Amino acid sequence: MHNISFKLIEWVNEKLTISLYLKDGYDKNSIEVIWLIESIRWLGGSTEVFYKDKDDVLEEVRRKDPELVNIIERHNPLPETIELSSIAIEDYNKVDYLIQQKFYLLSEWPDVGTWATLEEEVKQVSHFSDYSSQYDKITTVISILKTLQVVLYIIIGIFAFSIWIIIYSIIGNFIYYYRDEIYITRLVWWSKFFIYGPFSLQGMIYSMVSFILSLIVFLLIIKNTNFVLGWDYSSSFLIWNAPIIFTLEFLIFTFIGWISGLISSRKYLK
Repeated sequence: MHNISFKLIEWVNEKLTISLYLKDGYDKNSIEVIWLIESIRWLGGSTEVFYKDKDDVLEEVRRKDPELVNIIERHNPLPETIELSSIAIEDYNKVDYLIQQKFYLLSEWPDVGTWATLEEEVKQVSHFSDYSSQYDKITTVISILKTLQVVLYIIIGIFAFSIWIIIYSIIGNFIYYYRDEIYITRLVWWSKFFIYGPFSLQGMIYSMVSFILSLIVFLLIIKNTNFVLGWDYSSSFLIWNAPIIFTLEFLIFTFIGWISGLISSRKYLK
C-alpha cells in the first residue's frame, strides 16, 4: 500500500514541469543564467534541468502545431527556455527560492506589445504561461500530494494498530478458555516457558498463515491492476525490492503474533 501509493504520487509529480522563459538579451552564456542553472543542479535532488534555445522551442511547437509555426517562424518570437522536471516534492520551495533570486531574468511571456501583430498569433500561443502562473498551479497539486502522503501514513498507522488489537484480543480470548490448563501447569510447578511457549507459538502461526493468505490476495490484485488503472502495474512493481519488503513484513507480523501471545498469556499467570 505504501509503495504503490508513493509510486503513483511520484508518477504524478514527474508529469509536472516548470518552464522559465528568459528575457531577450539573456541566454545560456549569461553569467546569471549559468548561476541559476548550476544552483538548481547543486540542490542534490532529482531535479532535471534542460536548456532550450529559440530553435529548440520552435521545433517543439512544430511537432505539436505545424500550422502555427508557419505563422510565427518568420521572426521566431519564442523565448529561450529553462525547463525543470522531476522535482522532488520537498524541493519545490528550494527551487522557488533560487528562482526568486534571479526573477528579473524571466519574462512574463508572451509580451503581446513587443511582437504579436496578429490576433490569431496571440490566440495560438496563449498556452504559454509565465513562471508565477505555473508555480501557483503546481503548488496546488503539490499540496494535494502532500496531504495524500499524510493521510496514507494515518491509514497505515490505524491499520497497524487495528491488527495489534485484533490479534491481542483474539489470542487473549483464546487463552481465557485455557485458564484452567494454565492453572494446572502452574500447580505442578512447570516453568513459565510451558505457558508462554505454546501461546506465543500459536500467535506466530496465526500471523504467518494470515500474512501468506493476505499476500496471495495482494499479489492477485497487483496482477490485475491493468483492469482498473488502465496499465499493467505488476511488471514495474516486481522490479522493486519486493522480496526484501515481503520478508521484512513477514518477520514483523510474526513478531507481532509472538509478542501478542506472550503478553496475553502473562495476563493469566496469576
